[in-house]
Amino acid sequence: MRYLIVLPSLAISVMAVVMLVLVHILSNAAVEYDVKKTLAGGVRVNQKLLSVKEGKLEIPEDFEYKSDNIYFLILEQNGAVISGEYPEGFAAEVPVDLTKTRSVKWEGEQYLIKDVRIKNTEKDFYALRGVVKKADIYSSYKSIETISYLSILAVFCVITAGGVILFRQISRVIKDMCQSIENIGQNADMSQRLEEDDRIYEIRVLAQANNRMLDRLEQMFRQQEQFTSDVAHELRTPIAVVMAQYQCVREENATREDLVEALEVIHRQSAKIEKIIVQLLNFSRLEQGRMQLGKEEIDLVEIVQSVCEEQQEKAGEEIEIEMRLSPAYGTGDIELIAIVIQNLIMNAIKFSLNRGKIEVSTGTRGSDIFVSVKDYGIGIDEEELPRIFFRFYKCDKSRNIEGFGLGLPLAMKIAEKHGGTIEVISKLGEGSTFTLILPGKEN
Repeated sequence: MRYLIVLPSLAISVMAVVMLVLVHILSNAAVEYDVKKTLAGGVRVNQKLLSVKEGKLEIPEDFEYKSDNIYFLILEQNGAVISGEYPEGFAAEVPVDLTKTRSVKWEGEQYLIKDVRIKNTEKDFYALRGVVKKADIYSSYKSIETISYLSILAVFCVITAGGVILFRQISRVIKDMCQSIENIGQNADMSQRLEEDDRIYEIRVLAQANNRMLDRLEQMFRQQEQFTSDVAHELRTPIAVVMAQYQCVREENATREDLVEALEVIHRQSAKIEKIIVQLLNFSRLEQGRMQLGKEEIDLVEIVQSVCEEQQEKAGEEIEIEMRLSPAYGTGDIELIAIVIQNLIMNAIKFSLNRGKIEVSTGTRGSDIFVSVKDYGIGIDEEELPRIFFRFYKCDKSRNIEGFGLGLPLAMKIAEKHGGTIEVISKLGEGSTFTLILPGKEN
């Protein structure tokens, strides 16, 4: 946290130094330009006051030889002084030069000189010279420069003080946030949240982002705990049955028929356990992206016909499966898509009434393809619809209906991995319609 204060303060200090250097350079340049402009302007104004009549130079009685620290001299063409005086201490002989403003150094002092023509003939002319001592002019600018430096210093002090206060406040808030996160990690209490400081927008946004992350982590931990509990619950029943059968056949009076019956029960329960484990493994692999999806051409009509024939044979006369199939082609993993369709049809059979009917249809919907499975069974309560794709969730727990609550979650995960989804329309007591939607085949 110490660097949070030191580094910005150092940056502000460097900026202040750079600003001072720039102000010094720019102010000197501005003063130089202004002095030259003032000198040139004063010389031109006085030039208009002088005239030559019949070869004689006329100088007004009120002509000012000094104005705003500028000394004015009237010279002959050869540089001899006719009228006026140089600044005190200046005794250099400077020839007339009408082309530019010159800088002359004499005895450690800098002087600016500007010459203009008064009389221009073919032979002779007079010149008006303006001379200014830089030190005299600069003295009037020093107060402005000093005020500028003091202003920059004051601004620097205010910014630094404000920055230090702000950085200390930010440091304190971040330190408290780190401590809160450390406590959450040590206590494994995912219900704790970071305090949101409304005084600093960025800190509040950071706290909100961390709290959202904690919300997701808490939800994930709860789901993980629920998942562990559900797996234990689902496996406990078949394992308990297996253990009970084992205890029965251990008895000395157990007959061969008892042994055969026990083995059949153990086989059925083992198959149930294996089915749960296979579905969990498939779900986990899909969720973690470790299952490679095939990219084969999918003919939904062919897959649906195969699955429906198999399920119709198992259901016998208790259920009638009616197919209304239109061409539907896509790309994906045929085996996984078959699992989705099988799960949807098995669900429809499971929750249908005796002698019920199931309608299975295929077709296209825009650029997508679909398989729709409709039953006229017990339906699903509207409040339960959002949870039917959760692992191990069973809608009607009051009925003794076989199932692990893994079929629909696995089906949805496969659909999502193919870029599709599963839509559900259901009304309690009237039945349900599950529709698998997948991207169609690209032309």
